Amino acid sequence: MFEKPPEEKPPYSDPRSEKYAKPEIEQLSPLECEEKIAEYETLIADFEAEHDLEALHAIVELTPDDAPHNELREPARLGLFPIVKLMNFLESQSNVSRERFEELKQNYKKLSRAVGMINRGIVDHTR
Repeated sequence: MFEKPPEEKPPYSDPRSEKYAKPEIEQLSPLECEEKIAEYETLIADFEAEHDLEALHAIVELTPDDAPHNELREPARLGLFPIVKLMNFLESQSNVSRERFEELKQNYKKLSRAVGMINRGIVDHTR
């Protein structure tokens, strides 16, 4: 007499999707966040104390082959690695506001621009 409603199928689930799912990342507490920001700011200050930003900006011609041997630029380039690593950590795992993060990022960009990027034998200090 009455038609039976169609059986509801569970939504499609690809077993491979679990393999590539991003794990839940626990956010830092406000205190831990402030400690990480202080660590980041210390890294920035240490970099500025150790490397002459004006001298780095003065490097305008450098080939990719010569870059690893440049006594001024190469240590500065390597010095950016822990800064960018902590910056990425703050972006992904902290509860820092977007505005505050942008301020922190601008500090990094100032250093990164001083080191510059090599493009066709010219060091670009604008990126």
